[in-house]
Amino acid sequence: MTTKRISHIVLVIVQLGFLLTLTGCWDSVELNRRAIVSGVAIDRGPTDDKKYIISFQVIVAEEISGKNARGTSPVALFTGSGRTMFEALANTSRQTARFLSLGHIRVLVISEKFAREGIKDITDVLERNGEMRLTSLVFISRGQPASYSMSTMTVFSKIPANDLVEKLETTSKQFGYNYKMEIDDVIRGIQVRGGGPLINGVYVSGPREKGDSIDNLKTIAPQDLLKISGISAFKDDKLKGWLDGDAAIGASLLQNKIKELPILIKLKEGSYVAFNVYQSQVHVKAEAADPEHPVFTVKISQQATLKESFNPLDLTNPEVLNQLSVLLSKETRLKIESAISSARKLKSDFLGFGEAMERENPRGWKKVRDHWEDIFTSCKINVESDAVIRHTDMRTDSLQINKSE
Repeated sequence: MTTKRISHIVLVIVQLGFLLTLTGCWDSVELNRRAIVSGVAIDRGPTDDKKYIISFQVIVAEEISGKNARGTSPVALFTGSGRTMFEALANTSRQTARFLSLGHIRVLVISEKFAREGIKDITDVLERNGEMRLTSLVFISRGQPASYSMSTMTVFSKIPANDLVEKLETTSKQFGYNYKMEIDDVIRGIQVRGGGPLINGVYVSGPREKGDSIDNLKTIAPQDLLKISGISAFKDDKLKGWLDGDAAIGASLLQNKIKELPILIKLKEGSYVAFNVYQSQVHVKAEAADPEHPVFTVKISQQATLKESFNPLDLTNPEVLNQLSVLLSKETRLKIESAISSARKLKSDFLGFGEAMERENPRGWKKVRDHWEDIFTSCKINVESDAVIRHTDMRTDSLQINKSE
């Protein structure tokens, strides 16, 4: 046997030895030893020693599959506290017989009290943890503990976290200004100079007597309901206020997040005309040759369908439709102006005007970014709106015309 052949055999043996050391995963956990976490609620504790109170909504697999169901709740809530989120997680593990698996979290709810203090530390943990997904949806619990949202039984889904996700998808696609806001979106929003993220609000309506039990589902009208409510506006990482109604709609329009939106117009005689805006596009242009006195122009174009008309308007007349288009444009403009006014009151450019200026004049932006808050509250912003009524759905004239004839 030649020396060359011996060296080849030795090399093969060494390589096989390396393969033996690489088989398996040193930190693997079997599936039947994992507790799948579907949602997390983070509340502010009473003291610094219990600053983080974290509630984990864990799926009870046996109750979901139905094969070995015992008739108990399909989810369980485990709560731990600590000086940091990691310590709170470690303390929670003492209550469970399985390892908490964070890779399937769909919803993260933060209490309003914690949000007003600042959420930078929370986002640091979420971004640093390799098991967490940055696509999880974020909510702010409005005026109540975040754990309420994770402990309320819901009608359409056995898992409350999934129900919250489905409600947001429904309202964002049909007649709503709330849209998906993920962990990654929040982190990006915090980093915007002079601005902050926008995060959906959520709260539980009802007396909370039976909300955490199956009894909440045994009546036609559930006592406790999980609802999406408003949009929370941040400056950096701190919650500054809430946007509702026109201000919330205007903010979503400026973010180009509106898919469908109902708008009512009140006519002079007191009756209403209802529209469904099914297409909306916003462009923000900055004139920033003088960075200390920028001028912004917001241009919005919309297409709408007439849905209701409780009046004798002749909807076959193009002039009538043009007049309604003008009124619809005016109503949209008022909503955007309401959002701008709210942002100025809160002294936070969460609408993104600073980013538009940075794109237009990067050098000028560097000169004003440290005091952009003062410039934003006084700069000139023009809003131009254009709306087109494409059709009147399944009929033209109202029944009012037929009666008058």
